[in-house]
Amino acid sequence: ALTKDGIASGGGGAHFHEASKRMWPNTLCRLVRPGVARLVVEDDKAVLYHCLDNSRVYRGSPVSPMEFEVDDAPALEQLLTTVEPRWIMVRDLIHGDVEDKMGIAQALFDEGLLATVLAETPDRTVQTG
Repeated sequence: ALTKDGIASGGGGAHFHEASKRMWPNTLCRLVRPGVARLVVEDDKAVLYHCLDNSRVYRGSPVSPMEFEVDDAPALEQLLTTVEPRWIMVRDLIHGDVEDKMGIAQALFDEGLLATVLAETPDRTVQTG
């Protein structure tokens, strides 16, 4: 089961602590629900539209898409197509730089789009700011 923060709960040897709210190279993640987000390339940007901020009131909240660099699109597409029961590890995303992989996954997680599980202790070999 997932908590309201999108963090898996339960046992199975996985670690569920504060580190699981931050992306690490060994964090497992997937989209919270199929079909909640779409990726579009607009004006040399990868733009992600999602419905998680939709208001129940007509025109209650304006659309606020997320913008990424075009070279982030393959990693974004991987995250948007990884749904239950599958998981993908952040370090396995298609991108040249592990810090960028972590940043992309963190942005989607912070927006509520990703469920995560930290299957082992955090891989702190990557230095982040």
